[in-house]
Amino acid sequence: MRLWVICLQALLFIGLLIAIGQSGLFDTVMGRNVRLGDPLFEDYQRGSIPFIDVDGRDVFVAQSHPDNPLILSGFPAYASKLFRLPTDSRPLSGTYNIAFATDAVPDAEGALRISINGVKRADVVLNQGRFKRRAKIELTPAELASGQLEVKLALVGRGPMAECTPNEALAAVVTILPESGLHLKLDKAPSTTRDRLALWGDLIPVKWDEDDKAADLATLLAAARLSEKGYGIYFGESGYAAQALTDIDKGAAIRPGRTQALRYPVSLVSAIENGGARRFDRETTWRYRYDVGQLPNGELPSALDLRLLLGPIAETRTALFVTLNDHLLFTRTLTDEDQRFSHSIALPTADHLDRNQLEITLTAHEREEMRCGARRLIAAEMLPETILRGGGERLVPAIVQLRGLLAANRPVALKAGALTAPQGQATAQLLGQMRPSALAFGTQRPGTTIEVLTGDIAGALARVRPAGRQWLVHFPDDRREGVMVEPFARGASAAGAAVALLVTVHRPVPVPPPATPATTPLRATAPAP
Repeated sequence: MRLWVICLQALLFIGLLIAIGQSGLFDTVMGRNVRLGDPLFEDYQRGSIPFIDVDGRDVFVAQSHPDNPLILSGFPAYASKLFRLPTDSRPLSGTYNIAFATDAVPDAEGALRISINGVKRADVVLNQGRFKRRAKIELTPAELASGQLEVKLALVGRGPMAECTPNEALAAVVTILPESGLHLKLDKAPSTTRDRLALWGDLIPVKWDEDDKAADLATLLAAARLSEKGYGIYFGESGYAAQALTDIDKGAAIRPGRTQALRYPVSLVSAIENGGARRFDRETTWRYRYDVGQLPNGELPSALDLRLLLGPIAETRTALFVTLNDHLLFTRTLTDEDQRFSHSIALPTADHLDRNQLEITLTAHEREEMRCGARRLIAAEMLPETILRGGGERLVPAIVQLRGLLAANRPVALKAGALTAPQGQATAQLLGQMRPSALAFGTQRPGTTIEVLTGDIAGALARVRPAGRQWLVHFPDDRREGVMVEPFARGASAAGAAVALLVTVHRPVPVPPPATPATTPLRATAPAP
């Protein structure tokens, strides 16, 4: 009888161990993973500001300010990060520290692959379920002396291989967290503006005190001048105010990369995440982003010359899709004869926005709807001959014409009431679109007045007394459309904006007035994915 009791206790104990092991509790206790609660997708515009440390010789280097959050979805997925290293204070040693949140379905097998300046440095295996992971990569002397680090991230692997699973399964998502960055030891503490901008990731924290008084106009204008140069600005409780921002502006060059001018032909492989061969199971996408302001004299690309190397695609249903700003431009079902694909695709003027995203997507599925057993990998590479060709229509955005009008009607008086930090940030970004470095600001006999409107803008417009020539400047809901400039009207679309600028030219000189945002009307844009 006693033996039976002992056997029963042993079985119960073994069952308890199996249950604990499957729950992942052992991994948590041993510190191998951190299991997450509800997912939190952080404010990507704030970047790494809470983690930046530029004091002393041991510093944190933030990623060059991202325009989008870094999220890799499905196998495979690709992204890239750029870090500018300080140059006046020289790096002696350092590590790349990456933190990321993973969400992987049961039985998914994958890894986050990390390459630095073209060299594969690490594969971090994903855990099933939702976890937060960290990894450190020690930087080599060659990387520390390179001036900048291009970090390429690839999510590679496969989904669950049950007896039969649908082709459309999405197996894993990885979100790169803002505390990811470089930890460097320098030969001396950073002291120059150039080094500090590099450490900040070209994202400048602006101190903004929210109270019932009028806005700090000096801080707004200093932040606007930095925004004009291409730097990111973030208004919050800590950072730099008027005079400190002015000093930074004096030593800050035009931000490299952010406002870099393009020259035709433009290679899509110049975006580092688009280079090299890919192996994928179901779908892969190449993306290329460009702004109208980067194009030579506003000349739009007329066509995409697409060159791909594929294989093997026999016994699959492989299709190619090309979109520009969510508008479908080209589709084709591929055959064995398309293993070296070459085609030119027209890029209509009507599909362009101020900020553009071109996407080339390949999908490959088994001819049977349900997958059973072995999986098939397709290889594909975007070739360097994939380019944007010039020769498209030349666009002159309305904001360009408004800049000329303001420059001819100086000085400019700026008026603003109390602003919250988000309102102040939006105001500075709008002012940055007007080339404030080329304007003289003053209140004595102004040629132009710019008034900041917030809150009930529709009500504010109803109280405006028409005078001189007037325009409204604001950002649309879809920021890809760029800044909007429209003649003053009480029912203008600016009435629905959170922040708008009322521009009044009191004594207009004969300069061509702002017209429509482009020489050809733009097509409506689908919501951003």
